[in-house]
Amino acid sequence: MLNLQTKNILSENIGTLHGISELRLKRFSEKHQKLVETTFASKNQAGYHFLNLPDAKVTLTNIKNYVKNQEKMGWKHIVLIGIGGSALGPIAVRDALINPYEKGVKLHVLDNIDPTRTAELLGHLPLKKTLFVVISKSGTTTEPMLLYGLVEEKLQKKFPKNYQQHLVFVTDPHSGLLKAIGEKEGITCFSIPPKIGGRFSVLTNAGLLPCALAGVDINGLLQGARQMREAIKRAKGYGNPALKLACIQYLLDRKKNKSMTVLMPYSHHLFRMGDWYRQLLAESIGKSRWAGPTPINALGTTDQHSQLQLYNEGPNNKFLIFMRVLSHAHDPELGETLPEAMNYLNGKKMSQVIDAALSGTAQALTKNKRPNVTIEVPKVDAKHIGALFMLFEFQIALLGMLYKVNAFDQPGVEESKKITKALLVN
Repeated sequence: MLNLQTKNILSENIGTLHGISELRLKRFSEKHQKLVETTFASKNQAGYHFLNLPDAKVTLTNIKNYVKNQEKMGWKHIVLIGIGGSALGPIAVRDALINPYEKGVKLHVLDNIDPTRTAELLGHLPLKKTLFVVISKSGTTTEPMLLYGLVEEKLQKKFPKNYQQHLVFVTDPHSGLLKAIGEKEGITCFSIPPKIGGRFSVLTNAGLLPCALAGVDINGLLQGARQMREAIKRAKGYGNPALKLACIQYLLDRKKNKSMTVLMPYSHHLFRMGDWYRQLLAESIGKSRWAGPTPINALGTTDQHSQLQLYNEGPNNKFLIFMRVLSHAHDPELGETLPEAMNYLNGKKMSQVIDAALSGTAQALTKNKRPNVTIEVPKVDAKHIGALFMLFEFQIALLGMLYKVNAFDQPGVEESKKITKALLVN
């Protein structure tokens, strides 16, 4: 499964001013093993229900039946309308597991109300071959409901007798505006578990349905999440990857002033995982002046040429999490093409070069006393993407308890929503 390499945060490698001794990290992890047990014991409480999602056989069956039923429609485009966690998780899955250059169903995501971008997409889609997945638990979130309204107007105008066929809702199972619209107009509705927040919803219908419609192996996603959950449950203290990562992040922030966390995968397929993790960390932990490392996403090797100067020689206030893919689906190899000045690249596979770049970056940061860890991902497939989701979600749940904040609410977001609504009403 996944492997967490942590030697580059240890004080013996980066000094006591910026690093943590292995003994302290072991003791701190063992001291807080009880948080892992508390998390599992809370699995049926609001927020913690994400632990049960990999076991949702009914969800899986319902999605598979719906997808099979929709095959006769011949959809070429799936458009997800949602925002926040309802969009960022599916985007991360799409970019990891769907080849955009191959023929097949295309998954588009409308997660912003930018007028031009919206008009460009809706103006060029063949509506006859397009299914819209509208995601909103309450049915009152401004952005997805505005976009849904625009789409429904277009569909009613073009398909007045059966526009409902082009829509499917993912919403609250019992109440809410979107649920009421679906029942009134005969639009199929899938449910979002009431105990799950948006940023933890990627393994619910909100993430699984649009991905399944686009051909993603959702069985694999759930299997990987389930295996990671059980690995976390079995492991103790320092050997527990979720607890270890949470303790490192907490200690580096509170004791070593590393108030920013950079997630930097050396894989283009994992880049949008950074967007998803950014919301997960920011919205879960940023609840007071004392709690909330600032998340930053970057891409190796691209951002070696845009951000690395800052990370190596700028303020030493960052903790970097690298992700390395051990086996790539494709691995082009260069022949004897380049001239003598660049002949060290001749005969090299691309994986060799990107691995060397990651190692070089990590070594340079370590030399400059910048703490960094590496998550090794055996390969980018559904199982390991599901495992990453579970690892990070569990880590954030633990981090919330370390900071003594509620990792599952977002009062700062709700306040801005109220002000926005008041401005539009008035």
